[in-house]
Amino acid sequence: QIGDPGPLGLFLGQVYDRGAGTLHALRLEVGDEAFFAGTRLWLDRYDDSTGTAEDFQAVFEEVSGEDLDAFFQIWLYDQAKPPATWTLP
Repeated sequence: QIGDPGPLGLFLGQVYDRGAGTLHALRLEVGDEAFFAGTRLWLDRYDDSTGTAEDFQAVFEEVSGEDLDAFFQIWLYDQAKPPATWTLP
């Protein structure tokens, strides 16, 4: 599972590939302004600490004002990788 790969799963290739794809899709989903505000907020809030996938989602929901449950379910928790042309239904 990409959203929680376990202690050694962090080093799996699909975690890196899927993570990069998730960030790109997230930027397209929420737009540049919210995406960059979210990245700044994430760094400010979790600097020198740890955060979970749920914390990451909460930050981007906060800055975008959107419910991103479906987005993160598809990109982080579903086993099948979304197609490159994927958009949120």
